Formats: sequence, structure tokens, C-alpha cells
Amino acid sequence: MKAAIYCRLSKEDEYKIGESESIQNQKSMLIQYAIEKGFDIYQIYSDEDYSGIDRNRPAFNSMIQAASEHKFDVVLAKTQSRFTRDMELVEKYLHGKFIEWGIRFIAVVDHVDTNDTANKKSRQINGLINEWYLEDLSTNVRSVLDHKRKEGLFIGSFARYGYCKDPNAKGKLIIDPEAAEVVRRIFSMALSGIGAHKIARILNDEKVPSPTAYKQQHGIHYHIAAKNPNADLWSSPTVYQMLHNQLYAGDMVQGRHKKVSYKSEKTIWLPQSQWIVVENTHEAIIDRGTFETVQMMLKERTRSGGKGTIHPLAKKVVCGCCGSYMEQTGRQPKADGTQRRYVRCRMHQRAPEVCGNKTCTDMNALENAVLERIRAYVADYFDPEKVTLPEQDDPIQQREHAKRDELKRLKSEVDRRRKAVQELYLDKVSGLIDTVQFSEMNQTFLEDVKNAETRINILEAELEQQQEETSVVQTQMQRVRELAQVSHLTRELAVLLVHRVVVGTKDPLTGEQKITIEWNF
Repeated sequence: MKAAIYCRLSKEDEYKIGESESIQNQKSMLIQYAIEKGFDIYQIYSDEDYSGIDRNRPAFNSMIQAASEHKFDVVLAKTQSRFTRDMELVEKYLHGKFIEWGIRFIAVVDHVDTNDTANKKSRQINGLINEWYLEDLSTNVRSVLDHKRKEGLFIGSFARYGYCKDPNAKGKLIIDPEAAEVVRRIFSMALSGIGAHKIARILNDEKVPSPTAYKQQHGIHYHIAAKNPNADLWSSPTVYQMLHNQLYAGDMVQGRHKKVSYKSEKTIWLPQSQWIVVENTHEAIIDRGTFETVQMMLKERTRSGGKGTIHPLAKKVVCGCCGSYMEQTGRQPKADGTQRRYVRCRMHQRAPEVCGNKTCTDMNALENAVLERIRAYVADYFDPEKVTLPEQDDPIQQREHAKRDELKRLKSEVDRRRKAVQELYLDKVSGLIDTVQFSEMNQTFLEDVKNAETRINILEAELEQQQEETSVVQTQMQRVRELAQVSHLTRELAVLLVHRVVVGTKDPLTGEQKITIEWNF
């Protein structure tokens, strides 16, 4: 009789203690068994790093194919679980196809033998136990991985583009200087109003390696699906995902998808509310303010123009007559070679009977008007020399001072109470007060200290939060000051400050046109 030997080893075996499950151990045992039973060995099949629930094991499937072609008579495995941990496959092959094909299955250690009809129930119980084991193992492993995620430890096989794994600290990321410079450039281009498609085109034109190509060039064994022949090129989805990735701001973002079952490789994407996000786990490539500004710009994203840039006021200019968006029309060349751009009401073009605003508005003049108004607001509200409100009249400052005064008083009170407790104890030792008096007074002092410390914790947390908010506001004010010095209106500045620009119709007599700017502040 000819026998096929099947061996399997997977990572799940790392959890076994005191049991040698190596491929070599399995082969030696099964070869010796085959010799003792007088079987001729047809072929040895072995799968390494494959779970017993995996139905796509290459050697396993090759063996099944050979079995269906009647190329051997017996299948030998160390245990039934080496063959499979899937109860469905136990029934399909051990109690179905193998009988149909005239194949005998023997698991040496388990004493499983399909020629022995009396132990069929035992095989079925083994199958159930093996599957339960794998289900419990899957749950335990998932719990361990989720705990690591919540601790802010990186558990992925490959670090995201721009980072690499810290060789000196497991689960930590450090910046990859070469790739990080490309990430900074991508965010910089996005801030200037360049769309994801054009960013990808620029990087491809300059032959900047894509994240996949970069990994492969640096010796990282990173494999991609064969269905993506353009993985070596930058694409707009790749750029768009990078611009959205909070990892670049220094936060660890994991658990964005999960397997539907331990028996399936299929994964599903989870809603953002279920992601595991731990802030400030590693050095940021992109500062927080820049990252948040880019997110605002992405929320208001619109189609880029013919040159791949997004117009500064795109989807922000609306008709004062009907409220529809105004869109850019044809351009007319000026004497100096530049082009004059116009916007007009989209609704009027489609349904003149609904909106009578047929005015074409000079886009350059509109941009200049918005920029001048921004500069005027910056000069009025962010110039310290023009701030006339006295500090003592500022309600926010008053509340902050009151909290700091209360905090100082409470800390002093806690110190006094602790000293009083010490003195009280000395009085007890000296016999000035008895044990009952000491206990009652001590309890009162301790309760006072506990209440004071609770209030101290609340005040410190509120002051810390207020300080963080003040720091954010100051950073934004400084950013606005810097942006307001630019020579022309940028998409970043428009997204930060402008809600919309309402353009009215022109007065037929005076030619005047009312422009109203609605701000985000």
C-alpha cells in the first residue's frame, strides 16, 4: 500500500508548551511508522506557517488532488489536528470523500483510523475540540493584540511609509528621514491647493519611488497583490489616504478593520468611531496645526482645475440671488499676457427663468477683495498694540486667576491638615487625648484632606486643558498672521477663514455690485 505523509506547522503551535511539533519531528515519526506498517511512501507533503483552519494550504490541496486521482491508499498525520482543525473538513474528507476514494486516514498519536468504524464518534469529538481550541486561541490572540493597540504599540508587519520600526524598542516607530521628507512635501503641496491627482503625477514625473517600490528597494520583503500592476507608481488614492492618516501627526491609529471570523480571511472595515487611536505615541512628521488644516481642506475638497490646482475660492462663491454656487467661466487674455477669469451663477446658466443674475464677476478682483479684508481683520484683531481690552476685565482671564488662587489655597490647606494630623498623633502618644478622640478628629482631618485633593485634581485638569486650548489658539493666530502676509489668496487661507462669498447682482445704473464675505470666525 502507498502512503502519503502530511505534516503541518503554524504559529499557533508557539502557544504549546513542552511539545515538539517541528516539521522534522513529524516527518521522522511518520516515516518510522510507515516502515513499521510496511507502507510504501508515495510523497511527503508539508505546510509551514499555515493554520489548521486554513483551506488554502498548498501542500494540503496538492495531497487532496492526488487522493482524488487514487495515487495512494493511506494518509498519515501525527494528529488529526495536523490534518485540519476545521470540523467541516473532518466530515467532508474523513467521513466522506476518503471513503468514496478508498483512502484510509491514520493519525498516529491520536489513534485515529478511519478503518475502525467504532471510533467515528471519537474522531468527531476530536474535530470539535480542535475547532474549539482554535476559536479560543483566536479570541485570546485578538484580546492580546487589542491590549497592545490600546497601549499605543505598533503591531503591524510593516511600518507605514515615512516610518520604520525602532530596532531598540518593540512596538515603537521612528522616523525614516528619506521617506518622511516626501511625506512633508505631499502635505506642503496639499496646503498650496494642489489636488491628490496632480501630486501623484508630480511624484511620478520626478520618478520618486512609491511606498511599495520604496519598501522593495530597501530590502523589505513586502509583497503586493498581482492584480495591481501599477503598484510601483504613485496614485491619487495613495496620496489621499496619506493626507488623511493621523499617524503622521504622531498618533497611533490601528484596528481600522477586522476579520469576519477566525475561519475566514475576509476582512471588513470598521467605522472611524471604533478605531483604536492613541495620541502622541511617536515623533510626528507633520505638525498638528498643519495636519488639521489639511483635514479642513480635504473636507471642502472640490475638483481641481486644468492645471491640477484647486481654486482658492472653489465652492465658496455663491449667488446672492438664488444661493447656487458660482462657477468659473472662460478666460480672457489681458494686455500684459495674463488671463482675466470670471465666475457666474450656475443656476442662471441652466435655468435663466429661476435666477436672473446674469452678471459675470471678475475672479481676480474677488480674490483681492477677500485678501484685503483678511489683512484688515488680522491687523485689527491680532495686533497686540491694538488690543485695548484690559486683562482684569477679560472673563476668561478672571476665571483662570480665580482657579489658580483657589488651587494655591487648597494646597496650603492640605499641608496644614497633614501637619495637624501629625500633631494630633503626638498628642495621643503623650496622653493629652484618648484613642476615641484621636480617631474622631483624625477621621475628620482625613476627609477634609481627601475632599481638598479631589478639588485640586479637578482644578489642575481644568487649568491644563485651558492652557492647551490657549496654546492652540495662539498657534492658529500665528499661522493666520503668517498666511496674511502672502501676496495672493491661497486655498489654505480661504479654507481656514472664509465660509462663503455672496455675490449680488450689479446695479444697472451705478454698476456697483454687493459682495458679502461670511467668515468662519
